[in-house]
Amino acid sequence: MAFWRFWFIFFPFTALLFSMVHGSPLNAPVITLGEKKSLFGEKAQANEYVSYALYYWPDPANPDGPYKPIDGKKNKRLRSMDDSGRMAAFISTVCSLGRQYELDRDPQAASRAGQWLKAWFIAPATRMQPHLKYAQIRPGHRTEGDGGGIIDLYRMPEFLEALTALKCSNALTAEEWKQVDAWLNQYYTWLTTSRQGRHAHTRSNNHYLFYVAQCAHLASFLGRSHEAAQWLAEAFANLDRHIAPDGSQPEELKRAEPWQYSVYTLQAWGYLVHLAERMGDKNYRYRKTPAGASIQKAVDYLLPYRANPETWPWQGSRANTPLPAIFEPEQAGRPQRKCY
Repeated sequence: MAFWRFWFIFFPFTALLFSMVHGSPLNAPVITLGEKKSLFGEKAQANEYVSYALYYWPDPANPDGPYKPIDGKKNKRLRSMDDSGRMAAFISTVCSLGRQYELDRDPQAASRAGQWLKAWFIAPATRMQPHLKYAQIRPGHRTEGDGGGIIDLYRMPEFLEALTALKCSNALTAEEWKQVDAWLNQYYTWLTTSRQGRHAHTRSNNHYLFYVAQCAHLASFLGRSHEAAQWLAEAFANLDRHIAPDGSQPEELKRAEPWQYSVYTLQAWGYLVHLAERMGDKNYRYRKTPAGASIQKAVDYLLPYRANPETWPWQGSRANTPLPAIFEPEQAGRPQRKCY
């Protein structure tokens, strides 16, 4: 299916919000990683991505000790001092420009996307190192991140779709595309071999699913279809860890905002469903485990509350966040194209 449809399957309001906050992606200045202040002893260089754990706060009982987690309470001040906003701007802009090029073959959109890609993946002075070693550092615990930081690139599947659209354009030369592919190859290797990657691979909640979704889509994009299929099979083999036979998601219902996290985790499943269906498995979302769980059951569990938010029985905010549009009933049966 066309890339613009993939975009709106997951984020129907993203492009609008980005344009409201930042203006046209064509005019947005290219932002790269910033100089590092080593706030908590991390040894990152200027071109290494750094972010701090979103829900960690100073401990009033031990002001000089390790930060403590408070689920659901975002430490926006801490995040404002890291690279997460720069990464978000990069991913959002390239996705928007890729969508624009897919819609109307605008050479300016492709050219501008190419400038961002060269800044982040090619230019020696600004090129990001292909890892998330310092992502979501927990102050006072480690001077590196753990597997939880890999979720900072949770939108990698969309980003790869944007690159697929842009490869038909004047965004980069053939040699420059080789360098982008080399960066993605190195990042995929890091994901599957590093301490952080191995840790993410053992998680039991949305972190695991977004990790597998990244790996599966990267493998597919890089021409490793067999590995992509293996990642899809692994995710399904672990489905019972994430979805109960009644369709609830127990790990996400434990959170301070269970509706938000249930929907968020469906986004990871949506990425996997999208890839599985594109690779020919139209039954991936409906297939049941021996216990009776399925991805579609997780969707069906949430849909009644989506229609009647006030009936949501769990804590936190009401069920007023839309499901990923790939799981909304009106999206059923839309044609999908094969990409990569």
